[in-house]
Amino acid sequence: MLWIQWREPLLQLLFTPWLLLPLLAIGFGLVLCLLPWLLPWPWRAPLLTTVVLLSSGIYSPVATDLMSRWLTAQQPDAAVTASHRSIPLAVLLGRGPQIAQATTAEAARQLNSNAVAVVYVSGDQPSTAQRLLRLGVPPERVAGDSCARTTWENATHTSLWLQRHHPGAALLLITDPWQLPRAARAFAHHGLTVWPLAVEPRLSARERNRLALRETAGTLLYRLQGRM
Repeated sequence: MLWIQWREPLLQLLFTPWLLLPLLAIGFGLVLCLLPWLLPWPWRAPLLTTVVLLSSGIYSPVATDLMSRWLTAQQPDAAVTASHRSIPLAVLLGRGPQIAQATTAEAARQLNSNAVAVVYVSGDQPSTAQRLLRLGVPPERVAGDSCARTTWENATHTSLWLQRHHPGAALLLITDPWQLPRAARAFAHHGLTVWPLAVEPRLSARERNRLALRETAGTLLYRLQGRM
């Protein structure tokens, strides 16, 4: 997929304001120069400055909060989706070690309380499954794949595994609050009964902003693709 090849470079550009903002200024300036009838000369410099300043606002705590609120509003209603009576499986998604620390702790707690029967780890390094084992989860209650590269592929691989091992079972989807709305809808799009559960990892303000930016872009893309 072309998007997968370009995803990380584009996201890295989005996460690098000292590179993105000058490129944005140059691009907008070229448009104004090539299309001079759009705006009189005296207005161009103030407009260009305003565009750059407004764009820089996406890296602010206020923008992080606004994007987080918007993402939360995209999440399906748990009261509606959590209608299956059987004990669900817990599904963890590949999100890196910091988020995995929070999701594995919650998954282990769910297992210890007999709320779920099995934990399925999709698209993450073996270290996530190993962390579950260190938390006391029996090996026979851990399954997963390491080949899913996107949230959509997480849902695809999980759906195939469920069809083989637990057909018709509901699942408890555990991930960070920024990814959860998009992931829950992607899994539901595969015909799965989803119980969404957000866990808050310990992250810096900059890391929270990066996740909010990443998931806002991902959510908009999934909507354009009809995956939500």
